[in-house]
This record gives sequence, structure tokens and C-alpha cells, in this order.
Amino acid sequence: MKTRADVIVVGLGAHGSSVASHLARRGLNVIGFDMYRPPHSFGSSHGSTRIIRQAYSEGPFYVPLMQRAYDLWEDLEQRSGRKIMRITGGISIGDRRGKGISGIKRSAEEHSLPLDVLTPAQITQRFPMLHPHDHMIGAFDPRAGAIFPEEAVQAQIEEAIKAGASLYFDEPISKWSSDQKGGNVRVESKSGIYEAEQLVFTAGAWLPELVSKLNLPIWIERQVLFWFEPKANAEAFLPQNMGNHSWEYEQGHSMYAQPDYGEGVKIAFHHDGAQANPNQLDRKVEESEEKALHEQIERYIPDLNGKVLKRLACMYTDTPDLHFLVDFHPHYKNILLMSPCSGHGFKFAAVMGEIAADLVTQGKSQFDLSHFSIDRLLTEYS
Repeated sequence: MKTRADVIVVGLGAHGSSVASHLARRGLNVIGFDMYRPPHSFGSSHGSTRIIRQAYSEGPFYVPLMQRAYDLWEDLEQRSGRKIMRITGGISIGDRRGKGISGIKRSAEEHSLPLDVLTPAQITQRFPMLHPHDHMIGAFDPRAGAIFPEEAVQAQIEEAIKAGASLYFDEPISKWSSDQKGGNVRVESKSGIYEAEQLVFTAGAWLPELVSKLNLPIWIERQVLFWFEPKANAEAFLPQNMGNHSWEYEQGHSMYAQPDYGEGVKIAFHHDGAQANPNQLDRKVEESEEKALHEQIERYIPDLNGKVLKRLACMYTDTPDLHFLVDFHPHYKNILLMSPCSGHGFKFAAVMGEIAADLVTQGKSQFDLSHFSIDRLLTEYS
């Protein structure tokens, strides 16, 4: 294993494995580190399925990145031979004046995306198991579907290794440094000292402590995932019969669900979790957490409200505005910080690897990354 590289990548989950793969396939000498052995269930890159969607509620500026991500996920599927993505369509439901529905419609209009806007009666006619309230409407995105995270991470890791990257698993770094001229970085771990011209941090929930001197306004949010066995009409929840569905059931409060791909119907609240320490995450799921979800399911998807088959804790890495961080360190221009985060970043991993490779090799990206700048975190939210 080498100790000198062009680029060192710290964190090899969804985004880090993508970065390592893109860099190595461009012929760069890459070393990567992860404190665990991805794919694993200790961070934010797991959970059997993740939603992918095109009409993006969080902002129209995400859509070009999302469109490129679709292409790259398909390319990865073809190269790896793994099943990584399935398109089922997906519906978002909420108050007709709500932020989520308004954001989806805005993205669809600005980018001329296909989108069906449905009344409550039309939603129930198309999906009888869903029970929206009268003040709600639905926005059906035919390009929505699922990414299978463990398959995606494994495929990216395999590609990176095949292209020549040296990846160190179960090996957290203990120290890093960069010279003031930005020409050399050094990383230390239990196995030795490693040097490179550039360093990319894609460490998810551990990013804030790795760059603690910056005092980034980023916090870790504990989330709980559930897999339910429907109590009635189980076939209706299979992916061939229904895609993703998300509910903004109150202003600023939402839950999402994905079809039964063999483990049950995955469903969870989106945000509203407690602040957490990634090194001491409480992985026990409390009865109160399950009860709260049962109550909302009974209101909107009563056929689903059966037995819980599985429970799992994970983490969101949140910025104040819930947008990503993709920018160079303010003091070291050879250190790239990446946190495509806040609970909606996994689907972008394929394109984020390409963006990182462009930034490392060319210093720029074809995409508008202004919404992901570090300056806005250090000035607006400090």
C-alpha cells in the first residue's frame, strides 16, 4: 500500500467512495480512509433504499445536478452489473400552499419537468391506500424511485480499487495538516503517515470534529427508520404498484415512505430528531418514537399500520439552511470540504464524485455551487 498520493480522501461512504472512484478512474493516485468498513450502518449511507427524485422541492438549482446524477447512476449500474436504481414514480403530498409542494412545482416549471398535480380525490383514485386530507394536493414525479445505498457504495468502492486507489478500512485518521503554501497535506493514522498534494473530507457526521477549528455551524441529528408490515392490502405497497410517497402533514413536519422491496415498507419522519454525538449515538429505538409514527400512519396510510419488522437509527448532518457544503477550506486551497447532507444528499453521491474530481483537477465545476459555499456558513450563520 502506498504512502504518497495525488489526493487523500477521508470518509468512504456514499460520497467519499464516489470521489475516490472518479479521481482514480481519471488516473490520479488516490489514498482513502474510513473509520469503519463501508458499506456499514454506523453513519448516513445505509438503510436498504434511498429516495431519488427529480422535481426537487429544496430548490430548482438542485435539478441540473440531479439530472446528471441519474445518468451517472445508470452508468455505474452498467459498469458494475449491480442493481443500484429503480424508477417507480413518487408522490409528494401536502397543503396546497405548503413549502414542499410549492418547491416541487417551482422546480418542475423552471426546468420543464413532467409533473402531475393531483387533487385529494385523484390521489385516492390512483393510490387507494393513501388518505390525504381535503386541504392537501399531490405532486407526482414519474422519474422518482429508489437508490439501493449498500449496493451503490460497494460498487463505487470496487471501482476505486480496480482503478488503483488504496483504501484503508477500519482506520480513522488521528491527525492532518497542510503547509501554508497549500502544496502538501499530511495525514496520520495507526498504520503510518501519508502525504498528498490535496485532501478531500467526505466524512459525514464526523466532518465538524475533523475541522473543529473552523467552528462550522453544523450539527448531527439522530433519525430513526422503521420497516412496517402492512396490516391490509400488502400487494398495494409493492414497488410495481406504488412508488415513494412523502407527506408534509403539518407545515415544517413531514414523513416519507418507500415500497416493500423485501424487508417491509420503509417509513420515517424527515427531521425533528434530537441533536446527537456521532461517537455516542443512541441506537435504541424508544416506544414513544414508534408510537408517534403509528399515529401519523393511522391518519394518512391506515392499511400500512401493521407490525414493525425492523428499526434502525442513523444520522443527518445538518447545516442551518439545510443546503450542502461543497467548497475549499478557507485557509487551505488544497483541502476540499464536502457535506452533501441535511437528510437529502445520498441521491447526489454519483454527481458529487464528479464535481469533486473537477474541483481537484481544474479548480472549478460546470455546476453552480454558490448555494453550497462555506462563506455563507461562516458569515450568515456564525
